[in-house]
Amino acid sequence: MARWPSENGSCRCCSRITSPMSKREPDPVLVVGDLMLDEAWFGRRERVCPDASAPVFRVQRRESTLGGAARVAQVLAELDVPVQVVGVIGDDPAGEELLGQLQQRGIGVDGVVVDVLRPTTVKRSHFEGIHARANTKVFRVDLESRDELSFELRAKLNHEITQVRDTASLVVVSDYGKGVVDESLVLACQGAAEVLVDPSRHASAERYAGADLISPNRDEAIHLTGQSASDPVRLAKTVSECTGVVRTVVTLDVEGAVLAGPEGVSSFPTEPVNVTDAAGAGDAFIAAIAAERRRGGSWEQCVRAANAIAARHISQPTSGVLVELKPDRCDRVASRTSLAEDVANWKTLGRRVVLTNGCFDLLHAGHISLLAEAARLGDVLVVGLNTDDSVRRLKGSDRPVQHWEDRSSLLAALACVDVVVPLSESTAHELIREVRPDVYVKGGDYQREDLAEIELLDELQIPVHLATLIPGASTTCLAQRLRDQA
Repeated sequence: MARWPSENGSCRCCSRITSPMSKREPDPVLVVGDLMLDEAWFGRRERVCPDASAPVFRVQRRESTLGGAARVAQVLAELDVPVQVVGVIGDDPAGEELLGQLQQRGIGVDGVVVDVLRPTTVKRSHFEGIHARANTKVFRVDLESRDELSFELRAKLNHEITQVRDTASLVVVSDYGKGVVDESLVLACQGAAEVLVDPSRHASAERYAGADLISPNRDEAIHLTGQSASDPVRLAKTVSECTGVVRTVVTLDVEGAVLAGPEGVSSFPTEPVNVTDAAGAGDAFIAAIAAERRRGGSWEQCVRAANAIAARHISQPTSGVLVELKPDRCDRVASRTSLAEDVANWKTLGRRVVLTNGCFDLLHAGHISLLAEAARLGDVLVVGLNTDDSVRRLKGSDRPVQHWEDRSSLLAALACVDVVVPLSESTAHELIREVRPDVYVKGGDYQREDLAEIELLDELQIPVHLATLIPGASTTCLAQRLRDQA
């Protein structure tokens, strides 16, 4: 990181990232705009704060990935497109982390400017549980500044753009309304390369004048035009008229997209997908248009490719995630006594509790599949793990292969498992009474009527789920193969 010296009139409050080992690729896509870090904090609301009527959220795990213009650059890099970014980060750990993730993906960061007077933009989502499941987001905290950049910093940023603009194949402007993108920046982007814009819903219509394509979603298009969304074709045409951008593609969620420009009007339906994570769909869409355009595709081909890539993006878990495990495994290995208090708190908070149990001696693919399937049935997965003595009673004197401490450590390390408790009994009757789960899960190698606990489960009206069986995946088979190979 090289500081701008004050002797030459540069601003003391900003510096420019320099990467002596980086080499600029020919004809890169230049991505300009709001660089952001998306964080996911996983934990539990375990009790109510004693001095206020508010839940206490205990963090257990943290993940982070790129957001905003940084996510656009990431998607382009994943599509094997050379990328340079220009934007602003703060002089803080989040900025260092964001910069590191960009560099890990081979993205050029020479145009990133550090502003010591503003924080790196961070979107921090808090999730109930230890991994993301549908409808588990509790709240989000935004760490950001929306203030306009200083005159000196604006000049530095626009200077960085002009250094790359004329050698770039395309320029993508990603505007999230954080004070980085304004009319002067969009003007600085305009040169030999085409300029594509993903607009902010808070921007004035004239901000993007002169760009070659703008890609608002339906709500953003309504804001830019003041028009209703009853006619998507008319909406797309009006966006171009209001903004002074040559052509407009309006994304319409499940209805696909509409492209309007000098070439005419085209509609692009989209195939329905199961949405895993809708965050960043617009980023993936504009990145895919840029990638296809760089390869020589027509605008129609670009939108068609973008539809497919955005659908794939939202149907898969977010990539490029860094994981930090906050507590050690002891936070997930509990006694039966402490479990009772935890269960009471979960149920007070309306959490859906799933229970399964077993020996889990030599952890294999069948176990992982069962646990992952069980976790998807609720918010908290409790695993009753047979003690060494109970395993010997059930499986014979040569078992378990691994002691309880080792087996519980392995289970506690799995993201899909919330709590591991000892099960000293030969059956799960007492554990079921203690937990009163919303659903009880066993492997598909069992028949419902053969479960030792079935009468109790029926009496308590607890549903039973038999997990999908993976043929040949069993501890007995695995142990035998190991003995045969010894």
